[in-house]
Amino acid sequence: MKKIIAIALAVVLALALAACGEVVDGPGMVNPWTDVKTAQDAADGAGVGYFKLPAENTETPIGPVNWTAFRCMKGIAEADGFVGVPELTIRKGLKQDTKDVSGDYNEYKFTWTEDVGDWQVTCSGNTEGRAAKAIWLSDNFSYSIMVRGQGSEAETFGLDRDTLTILVLGTE
Repeated sequence: MKKIIAIALAVVLALALAACGEVVDGPGMVNPWTDVKTAQDAADGAGVGYFKLPAENTETPIGPVNWTAFRCMKGIAEADGFVGVPELTIRKGLKQDTKDVSGDYNEYKFTWTEDVGDWQVTCSGNTEGRAAKAIWLSDNFSYSIMVRGQGSEAETFGLDRDTLTILVLGTE
């Protein structure tokens, strides 16, 4: 009886794996991101048309903007780099069920809005007036800016209004 149960379980497992159509080696899910060489490659791969970013070495109050990597998945283009010392990620995604394409699920002490150009930008951070995350909508797209690694909560962590403005206005 134990052999029959073991064989039945093996058959069910084999059928389940075959039904998936894709077998993953090791734990976890298949990575949906594809590394690419440029912001335009990320836009093309994501299907968002174009992905304009602040130019390399754009000066901000906290330092220059530098880009180190680009990637995409269906519906989202991403650029990674630095603004001064903090790590910087900017995303552009197709507007779907949510306006937040940041992938950040942290809870923040403060949430507020800033008017930047024609957009109303929702900001979140643990230091009042300093955004660790910023999100906004434009036409059929959702945008996000995230910064990490600038300091502790006791320090002035996040983007000040002037830096945020430069980043938002430089992104499309």
